[in-house]
Amino acid sequence: PWSYHNGGSWPTLLWQFTLACIKMGRPELAQKAVAMAEKRLSVDQWPEYYDTQSGRFIGKQSRLHQTWTIAGYLTSKMLLENPAKASLLFWEEDYELLENCVCALSKTGRKKCLRFAARSQICV
Repeated sequence: PWSYHNGGSWPTLLWQFTLACIKMGRPELAQKAVAMAEKRLSVDQWPEYYDTQSGRFIGKQSRLHQTWTIAGYLTSKMLLENPAKASLLFWEEDYELLENCVCALSKTGRKKCLRFAARSQICV
């Protein structure tokens, strides 16, 4: 059945979405998400997750008054009010590490992986 880890929307992840939006220069997307969350979260008693198929709260599976839900929302608000704080939560990508991972996972093996060829396979 459709529930819990099968495609649910977890409000605790709102801060990570906000962080990604700030990093990519799209804070308006996060502002929209936070505005939607503001309309529902406190009324719904800070649930653990929502069912994304219907967008409705699932009472028997989701737990109420979740501090991680509240923390996700509050962190998002703080990041949008002061985007400079986002630098405390993310770092620049380590391309050498990513290249090594791509080479290690490639079918040709690490020996045949060109030093900078892996960079073209990295989605950032």
